[in-house]
Amino acid sequence: MIIHPRPSPIAAAMYQLRDIGVDAIIIHGPSGCCFRTARLLELDGVRVFTSNIDENAIVFGASENLKKVLNYAVEYLKNKLNKEKPLIGIVGTCVSMIIGENLEEFANYEKATVIPVEVHSGFGDNTVGAIKAMESALKLGIIDEEEFKRQKYLLKKATEIEKSRGMAKREYIKPTYEDDTEEVINLLKSMKNKDAKIVCILNAKKETAYLFVHPLIVLNKYFNCINIANLDENRGLKKIRNDAKNILKRFRPDYITGGLDEYPISGEKVVEILNSLDDIDLIVVSGVPHALPIENLKKDIIKIAISDGPRTYYPIKELYDYAIVEFDAHAKVLGKRDIVKSRFGEILEHELR
Repeated sequence: MIIHPRPSPIAAAMYQLRDIGVDAIIIHGPSGCCFRTARLLELDGVRVFTSNIDENAIVFGASENLKKVLNYAVEYLKNKLNKEKPLIGIVGTCVSMIIGENLEEFANYEKATVIPVEVHSGFGDNTVGAIKAMESALKLGIIDEEEFKRQKYLLKKATEIEKSRGMAKREYIKPTYEDDTEEVINLLKSMKNKDAKIVCILNAKKETAYLFVHPLIVLNKYFNCINIANLDENRGLKKIRNDAKNILKRFRPDYITGGLDEYPISGEKVVEILNSLDDIDLIVVSGVPHALPIENLKKDIIKIAISDGPRTYYPIKELYDYAIVEFDAHAKVLGKRDIVKSRFGEILEHELR
């Protein structure tokens, strides 16, 4: 039983709707529900509204609230963004579930294409919310069966990785902001003097790659690097492909291991490539390093991991020699379409030049 805070299925549904390309999301719940996610998604160009379920609506029903805000959202998108028939996601919450709201009745709304997602925080794993969003998109013909199966497989693999190797592997993981930055910098300085051969590996989740690629770009300025990345621009939903294209303008990998949404499954290919390379002094894995079965390396190589979140430090430290934590990586990249400077990348730039 995981008893530290975990991502919400409601939030995951909202991010998945963003990837599908909705113009707006309506949260059918109190105005404070998923507040941070809503604000962050607005940085990415998705307008987020709430049906503002209050005590009165809890007692007498909230369908009228939802009808009003849906009509308002349609008029807003038409007048402000010239969207004649917008694509709108409606996401359920714990409150709408408890009082028995039926979101499916809005699927036939005439003035907009509505994707209803019946979800609440009690579903368990956050990826369940994303899968629910994909199921609704499939019913409406917005995605095809092949992409749905692919997405569902990737989302289940992501959960598997977190439960076996990430921050969902223990009941409670204390957040920590400790890292080995000074040790890592000293190590890299000594490697620079020896003209070391470094392998830079990007295995990042979706748009977080804008930040996690930054320290690898810096390392390429000062070292003889081989680059491996999950930057296949032909894999995934439109936004995912476009993000990969944007990053490829600034970072050219020698090996591509999959798309930006394939980070849960690209690890085995990364290790296979690493085992085929000779004379490597050090590897740096940035993004979701615990998705790599790094223990299957056949060589004894110094391993540095860069990831997001204070609860990932200890799981990563079990697998790597050094663990670097980037703070609020996801918040920093939303709305961006180019490289975002990372804390560690800026330290590297200052110390190695």
